[in-house]
Amino acid sequence: MTKLLATLSILLFTIALSSAQSIQLDGFITDSLQNPLVNTNVIATPLLETNAQIKFSISSSKGEYRLKLESNQSYLIEVTHLGFKKIMDTLQLSQDLTKDYIMVESTESLEEILIEQQMAVIVKEDTITYRTNQFKTGEERKLRDVLKKLPGLEVDREGNVTVNGKEVTKLMVDGKAFFTGDEKLGVNNIPADAVDEVEALDNYSEVAFLKGLEESDKMALNIKLKDGKKKFIFGDIETGAGVEDRYLVHPKLFYYSPKTAVNAIGDFNNTGQKSFTIQDYLDFEGGMALALEDQGAYSRLYSDDFSQFLRQDDFVFNKNDFGAASLSQELGGNFSLDAYSIFNKSKLRTQTLEDFTYQTTEAPDESREQSNQNDLLFSISKIKLRYDNNDDTDLRANTNFKYNTAEAQSLLNSEVGNTNRFVNTNTQPENFEFLQTFNLNKQFSYKHTLKLEAKIKSEDQTTDRLWDFNQPLFTELIPLVDEGDEFRLNQLNQKQFTNLSLNAKHYWVLADFHHIYPVAGVDYFTFNLNTLDEQILNDGSTTSFESAGFNNRMDFELFNASLGFQYKTQIGELVLRPGLVVKNFNWNVSQFGDELVNDQTAVLLPEFYAEYEFKTSEKLRFNYNRYTNFGNSSNYANRLSLQSFNQIRRGNENLQNQIYQTASLLYSQFNMFKGLFYNARLSYTHRESSIRNQTQIEGIDQISTSIFTDLPENTYNFNGTINKRIPNYTFTLGGNASLSDYSRIINDEVLDYESINFGYNAKITTRYDDWPNLETGVRQSFSRLNSDAIDNKFTTLSPFAYLEYDWEDFIFKFNYDYNYFENQTTGDVNRFELADASLFYGKEDSALGFELSATNLFDINFKRQNTVSEFIVSDQRIFVQPRIVMFKVIYKL
Repeated sequence: MTKLLATLSILLFTIALSSAQSIQLDGFITDSLQNPLVNTNVIATPLLETNAQIKFSISSSKGEYRLKLESNQSYLIEVTHLGFKKIMDTLQLSQDLTKDYIMVESTESLEEILIEQQMAVIVKEDTITYRTNQFKTGEERKLRDVLKKLPGLEVDREGNVTVNGKEVTKLMVDGKAFFTGDEKLGVNNIPADAVDEVEALDNYSEVAFLKGLEESDKMALNIKLKDGKKKFIFGDIETGAGVEDRYLVHPKLFYYSPKTAVNAIGDFNNTGQKSFTIQDYLDFEGGMALALEDQGAYSRLYSDDFSQFLRQDDFVFNKNDFGAASLSQELGGNFSLDAYSIFNKSKLRTQTLEDFTYQTTEAPDESREQSNQNDLLFSISKIKLRYDNNDDTDLRANTNFKYNTAEAQSLLNSEVGNTNRFVNTNTQPENFEFLQTFNLNKQFSYKHTLKLEAKIKSEDQTTDRLWDFNQPLFTELIPLVDEGDEFRLNQLNQKQFTNLSLNAKHYWVLADFHHIYPVAGVDYFTFNLNTLDEQILNDGSTTSFESAGFNNRMDFELFNASLGFQYKTQIGELVLRPGLVVKNFNWNVSQFGDELVNDQTAVLLPEFYAEYEFKTSEKLRFNYNRYTNFGNSSNYANRLSLQSFNQIRRGNENLQNQIYQTASLLYSQFNMFKGLFYNARLSYTHRESSIRNQTQIEGIDQISTSIFTDLPENTYNFNGTINKRIPNYTFTLGGNASLSDYSRIINDEVLDYESINFGYNAKITTRYDDWPNLETGVRQSFSRLNSDAIDNKFTTLSPFAYLEYDWEDFIFKFNYDYNYFENQTTGDVNRFELADASLFYGKEDSALGFELSATNLFDINFKRQNTVSEFIVSDQRIFVQPRIVMFKVIYKL
């Protein structure tokens, strides 16, 4: 590992040394009155056909510009700014030069339009427009290759994009969402020669006339196509075969025209390549927008029965059959139709070895070996019909269908002392979900705008689970019939959700800098839970555990009415938006038809938002909210349910609504002249009341009960990133810290805990056209969890390197990760390293390409990771696929 990183570092230093011989041209750009001109474009174009590249600079708020030019190379210097006449100059430098330019205002009525077409970068409030022809060299293949050359944009290996340090959450082509709006698909597939302009839209709002009324923290990219590329078909078909009967078939087809867009993708492989990941699932269900609007809904989605299958990133075998298609059609009369459907079928095998140390009991250590085989079928479809006249009316009807089913076979061997326990589990979840949403946005006048949303959601979940044990479980609670050396249990879990909601918001502009936004809503929610735990006897008959306190037939009903307002005002560059909402809850809980709870409460929820804009590129935001929710509805079922061979759970019908407060401070700044970007965020969360688990531990067995508690709980978070870009390098430094203090009840004792996590990451990326490009850096994190009884300290160090060399018709890629983990309390150390490589050959004007690739080059057997909770420390070995060598053929349309 040391030799490899040293070699890569020497390579990076050699590249840097070879490019160090450059001449600097700098100075100031002003108008005729000596006022500095900010965001002025300065472009240096080589006049002779050499390997010299086009150089670009954009002036700072002081009018300063700076260019790095090659010595003794003739350049055409073009200086452009909106509303001013273009300046053209010719220079050939052998030493550094300072030269100022004075621009004269244009007197021609069409000059501004003409200049705008020629400027490389235009910055207007929340929009940055890039004219890509000014940055292209002709060697770009895909959109990602273009984006990497634009100032302020960063593209990672997967295709995720950030603009001035802010993550892009939506990709559009000529104003329409590309496929589902996920940027990775378009970034990795849209051909570079079709791109004319790239627009970065900060604080993006899908409804144009809501811009300026509602705050949005979303960043979108809009790709504008060239006139001759408004209608085209592109895509490729990738096929491959490898050792041990490995195969891959991956077709991608895209058709685009101004009125119609059709996309189709397929992926059939047994190499472990996932075309549909847990992040894709979250994105399709709302992604970061959902997380910002309803953190609880996002958390429940991430932990649902289906997500647990998608979260398996490490496996010994994985076979995927994936298909997706989308249609976007303009219907005329301001109507449009968008639809997509996704289908995924997969087979997954995993294997783990895990050692547990129990910290709160006298139980001996436990060793656990587990293997799983999961067969998964998933589909999601969405149809959106929209009417948008772009002036005052936006009406949408969205219909979503989701269906998934799976079968999971688990084989587990638990060893505690001299006792071995075998557990075989067969789990079959099935889920169907329907969601219908209607949205109306109507602007009646400049002063009055209405936002209305109605939602109908229905969901049915059924999970069948069959357990086989060689020893009785929880003998004091479960009345098992002893018929020999084997025990068989049957478990059924059925959930039904229904949710009806109507929410309205009125944007009332009292004056230019005084707005008031009344809000109102009603929400009706029902949840039915049926659970069954029973033993299957040798003769096929069953015996129920209901008399022992198991089995639930719980009905939970919740009605919520809310009323409130937001007031928005602006004082200079300061925007203030205080608000207040009153929510009234009525809920009841029934078990086996008997009403247990019928209660009501009202909650006052203040909020406050402030934003100060020092300048267009520098902002400070503060946000405070008081939230409330009822948590997971299953928590209200007051009878027992078996969760695993050593865990039983009981709910509580007397739970109430959780209340917590959050406050955050965000600072962001970008300086395109210096290529410098800052982001820093400080947040605080205080839980006034929470739904938590009270845990009883005996040996390795755990019984948890949901309780409603006002035990103190505070969390402090900080994260920040600094990004510095110079012509051929990008330097990134990031850091994060988290401090939590909280209490838990374990074995009837209140224990106070303190959790501390902090870390940093540093990375250097090169940006050469003719040299190998290297991305290398390190990530390190430190963790500590302590109380009066325990003190655990961990550290993780992960150096990494990614090399890409595009040489004539060849592209070579090499990816390396080293992982070092140390339990500083016990002195235990874990290490492993991963590497992948590929070599691609294909002529620029040829439809055929060939690739040789290898994953897990060092052929490691497993990865190691460690986790810690309030009462368990775990050391886990996760087995991975062996080395895979593939030969692929790619045909481009």
